[in-house]
Amino acid sequence: MKTISISQIQFEAKSTPFKNAELLKKYFEKTKKFKPNLICTPECSNIITNDIDYLRKNTTFENDCPIIKMAKLYAKENNVNINIGSLLLKIKNQKKLVNRSYFINTKGKIAKTYDKIHMFDVNINKKETHRESDTFHAGTNIVLLNIDKIKIGLTICYDLRFPNLFRKIAKKGAQIILMPAAFTVPSGKAHWEVMLRSRAIENSLFLVATDMCGTHHTNRKTYGHSLLVNPWGKIIAKAKTKPKILNTNINLEEVEHARNKIPAILND
Repeated sequence: MKTISISQIQFEAKSTPFKNAELLKKYFEKTKKFKPNLICTPECSNIITNDIDYLRKNTTFENDCPIIKMAKLYAKENNVNINIGSLLLKIKNQKKLVNRSYFINTKGKIAKTYDKIHMFDVNINKKETHRESDTFHAGTNIVLLNIDKIKIGLTICYDLRFPNLFRKIAKKGAQIILMPAAFTVPSGKAHWEVMLRSRAIENSLFLVATDMCGTHHTNRKTYGHSLLVNPWGKIIAKAKTKPKILNTNINLEEVEHARNKIPAILND
């Protein structure tokens, strides 16, 4: 039996990368009793705001990011893998930022990064619109990594609405897909859970969805309700609207069992 233990940190991000580095370190410490193999954080773990000028002023380059520095050290000292769901970062000689996921291994090294492919350009209602493509470079590469013979795929937030991406990741052998997010409240209430369960069912794999929660800089609100869904579409861990750590042990044999029952991913 191949198992992996995962701690998902749903938190309410503060207004600067330094404050969030301090906050996340405290949450990381709280996972120690559980002894996870993998810690996951949400999208926008370093900074979240609707004010683009504020974002540009207060975010950092990768080399200066306090969360990356903290997470690398913590991962090495505690022999744990960490997925910093995403960081909004400056790129040298570029006007646009990146929305980038970091997978840090037990040696404290960046094993993989993934740049969000699908930009969140939407009109949710008269008060709330988002145009990520104005501010961020879109990624182009599908990213998988192999940790202790477990294949893990990386996605970010709006990617959830693009089933073909998940299919491609599954076809490359993923048993787990990580879905860090900072979902809006209206779209979260309407679509979050049903889409997560659908992506897990369609591809017979574990979906680890770690969402931001609460009210942030410029009164931006995020939905919370982090989930962990098994390959049969069952929710096996769930948070609500408040900060919470979800600790879950998963058995990867469930992937094979689901695919044996309904081999849609194999027949496609």
